[in-house]
Amino acid sequence: MTNEQLRAFLAVVEQGSFRKAAKTIFKTQAAVSSAIKSLENEFNVELFNREEYRPKLTEAGEVFFHNARLTMNQFKRLDKVGHQLAQGVESRFNIVISIAFPLAPLLEKIKVISDQFPHTQFKVFTESLNGVVERIDDDADLGFGPGLSLNTSHERIPISEVTFVNVAAPDYFKTAPEYMISLEELEDYSQIVIRDSAKQIEKASFHTSPSRKSWSVNDFQTKKELILAGLGWGGIPQHLIEDELVSGKLIPINVEGIPKTSSGTLYMIRSRDHKHGPISIQFWNELSKVYSEADVNSDEV
Repeated sequence: MTNEQLRAFLAVVEQGSFRKAAKTIFKTQAAVSSAIKSLENEFNVELFNREEYRPKLTEAGEVFFHNARLTMNQFKRLDKVGHQLAQGVESRFNIVISIAFPLAPLLEKIKVISDQFPHTQFKVFTESLNGVVERIDDDADLGFGPGLSLNTSHERIPISEVTFVNVAAPDYFKTAPEYMISLEELEDYSQIVIRDSAKQIEKASFHTSPSRKSWSVNDFQTKKELILAGLGWGGIPQHLIEDELVSGKLIPINVEGIPKTSSGTLYMIRSRDHKHGPISIQFWNELSKVYSEADVNSDEV
């Protein structure tokens, strides 16, 4: 069984005649008839009932047609993959995103580009703090996160800002919201902190109190739920708690030595040491343009 035989068979079924099938696949009618006859002889089965004016599939032909169409679709896919690989297009593309990054608008932009490469396997990883750059140094083709541990081996473009707000449940502290909570008073309360996901790089921590009470979590959603449950206090990206701040389920707090709010720059990052294929180059160029235009529009407003 050959690819040409399957093409001829499918063309006859789809066009309804040997003559039209021949024109569709640019073969002579005799060549199409010969291809079909070879298939039938190979499997010793009749695929078409030739007693009628137009070729009609037999019961066996119906089953064969269903599977032939699946096989041809897979062959076309394999053909496209082969051409993609020949052009140097990455077969796999890994993206790492900081847990502090505003995810929805970023993924919307990523989808627009990834849809252009349907035969590439995309993977998205989330990391915290130094875990982002560690993943970039390892196997990530593109990263989005803070500037922690970046050096001259990393290309970076600032694309966003994130603001952290120190919050607690309204009844967690016994003091008024505007009251400055001293470090001594903090010893009676628990701070919820994000665990650095890096394995090799020295762990990082920001705006932590010397209090002996703390909860360590892997992501901001868990951190938010613990704070909402009255189990502690801590800093959370503002874009993740806007509804809770408006409803009063979470309130900003003042802690001695720790800013009530703090902001940081988020970057698009890639390693200079990695080979960058067509997908990596397109991501870098198009997202750089998209975010720079967003900044211009924001300035105009």
